Amino acid sequence: MMDLDESRVVDVQLVQSNEVKSSYHMEKEGLIRSVKTFSDAGITIQKIVTDRHVQILKWVRENMPKTKHCVDIWHVAKGLKKKLTAISKDKDCDALTPWIKSISNHLYWVAASTPSADPSLMMEKWQSVANHVQNIHEGHGSLFEKCCHGDLSGRERQKKWIKPATKVSERLDDVILSNQMKKDIPMLSTGQQTSSIEAYHSVINHFAPKMIGFSYHGMICRLQLAALHFNENRSKLQAVDKDGVLRYRLEFPKYKKGEHIVRKVKVHSTFDYVENLTEVVMSMAERSSLAKQRIPIPPTVPPPLCHDFLHPDMSDAIAGMHSRFSMNF
Repeated sequence: MMDLDESRVVDVQLVQSNEVKSSYHMEKEGLIRSVKTFSDAGITIQKIVTDRHVQILKWVRENMPKTKHCVDIWHVAKGLKKKLTAISKDKDCDALTPWIKSISNHLYWVAASTPSADPSLMMEKWQSVANHVQNIHEGHGSLFEKCCHGDLSGRERQKKWIKPATKVSERLDDVILSNQMKKDIPMLSTGQQTSSIEAYHSVINHFAPKMIGFSYHGMICRLQLAALHFNENRSKLQAVDKDGVLRYRLEFPKYKKGEHIVRKVKVHSTFDYVENLTEVVMSMAERSSLAKQRIPIPPTVPPPLCHDFLHPDMSDAIAGMHSRFSMNF
């Protein structure tokens, strides 16, 4: 759980797949535990931003009625791009290809241009794109009557308009006016987004590489260390060269499919939290034995994932291995 206004990790929960019905239920269980942690501390959550996880949407709706629940735009845009790309590959639908990025950008504009988060206004803004791609820029609705752009002529018009009553226009309308989008658009987060969470996940990969298995307590410690490191370095300044010029670098991420992005080069990370932790541990050791300290660790540890597997006798397993090799040779 993260305070998105300050990009600060405020709670970390570790859920093991055998603690719930299946791995699909882990994310919901983590949310339930975090919400309980805040509730026990007397903290009220006024607004929460999540992805479109169906179980979480239902749980928040039923258990947090006084909390405003918003959906991160990136997750909605990701699903939208997949649908539009699939349509563009169908026969007689290639005219949609140059419009995919613009329609996705329009989705972000719908939220960014509506700080009041008026669901009706956001819905009319979103559905206006169905008219816009057909060169219709007025009469969208009572709240959003016409497009905000100026005259689109000459260099301002770079894409061919989609002809009405064609296969591609009908397929596009099916997506834009779908029930799924009617549910997602009113819930779009107009301010905070969950991109900071993804940045924290990349820090976790450094402290707890997925290729290595850790004990339950070891994993908790590494997650908390990753949170301390992330919180300390969440607001790093942009680096400059010897002449004082701000530094940038070009990257070609896979999802861009050959297109580049420009990233700011940040200053090196700091590790002051290590010294703070050392001081706390030394202070505890000086006062009394660590064994007598009440260190807040999970009271119950779930069994390892292999606990329910069939464990044969070691001698039988070795005999089976030898017999298998003897048969192969």
